[in-house]
Order: sequence, then structure tokens, then C-alpha cells
Amino acid sequence: MVVMAAHAWGTNAEMIADIADLGYIGDTVLDATYGLGRFWSKYQPNKLISNDAHPLRGDLSYDFTSFPDDWEGQYDTVVFDPPYKLNGTPTLGKMDEDYGIATYTSLNDKLDLISRGVTECVRVTKAGGTILVKVQDQVASGRMWFQSDMVRDTLCGIANKVAVFHFLTKPRPQPEGRRQVHARNNYSTLLIFKKLYK
Repeated sequence: MVVMAAHAWGTNAEMIADIADLGYIGDTVLDATYGLGRFWSKYQPNKLISNDAHPLRGDLSYDFTSFPDDWEGQYDTVVFDPPYKLNGTPTLGKMDEDYGIATYTSLNDKLDLISRGVTECVRVTKAGGTILVKVQDQVASGRMWFQSDMVRDTLCGIANKVAVFHFLTKPRPQPEGRRQVHARNNYSTLLIFKKLYK
């Protein structure tokens, strides 16, 4: 089953609260990329385990591509908001440094990081549990990169996509002096998958 919806949530927290109301978030939740915890300011699951690569954020500090072996199948829901910005747009500031991925300099390295993270998040999700992945289809190096399709293809045969939500954001202006050649995607996408088997 695939449900598609578009909504102008003002924040990630508003989006997560609505997703929880729809029943997509279980009791025991791992936020694999907790950051500053903004997802959880309006809704709190029964048990939230926060993980972030930055040692001063969250309860734990594991690399989201390599959780402990004994975490396999432990969580009802895993939330993954990877560092999905592919290019070095100056208007976005030092985002790569903030997300701990400044060493991932090539576009392919960043895409591979997302793919490995998604696979690991599925591994630690219970059979029948849900995986929430937030990405953005975007232009980099002169072409459109469909991260939502890449994530879906990575999970093909492991999980079934049950919903797609577009999280609308404020449109960003076209950078001065640069010609627009692709459709503007001023939104990120939340993909929700159900893990089919152990």
C-alpha cells in the first residue's frame, strides 16, 4: 500500500506529531540521527532512544552505518534523517560540518552514506516495524538526484513502502547568476517503510 500526501508543515516536529497520530510510530523508537532533537518537541513516543554521531547530542553516539550487532530487530520504529544535502551551496552555511560529514567530499560518497545508513536502520528494526526516512530530491552537479527513489531501491525486497509524505518548506531563491535548468523541488520527502521480515 502506498499513500501519498503533501502538507505544509511548519516544522519537523509538527510532521512527526501528525505521523504518530496516523499510527506509523511504535512504542520503542530509535532516532538514528537525533541532532538537536527537534523532531520530538511536540510528540514523545513511550520510549525514545536518541543517537547522534556528535558525542554531546543524544543518549548514544554510534555511527548510523554501524550499530552494535545485538541491536538487530530491537526497535518498533527507526527514524533516519540523514545529511542529505549533496552540494556545497554557500547559502546553507557549514551544514556538512554541523552534520559531521565534512570528510565526505564527493557526491557519490554522500549517496553511499545514505544507502548504508538506511540498510543499517532496517537491520535494527523489528519485523513488522516501521522505518521513517527523510530525504530530498535535488539538483547537484547539474543533474537531478532522486534520493527518494534511491532509498526505495535500497530497501526493495526488505521492506514495503507504506506512505510518502512531502514536507513543504519555504522556497529558496535561485542563486544569483545561475540559470535554472531543472524543476524546483522546495520540499523534502518523508518515506515510511514497513519491515517485512526478520
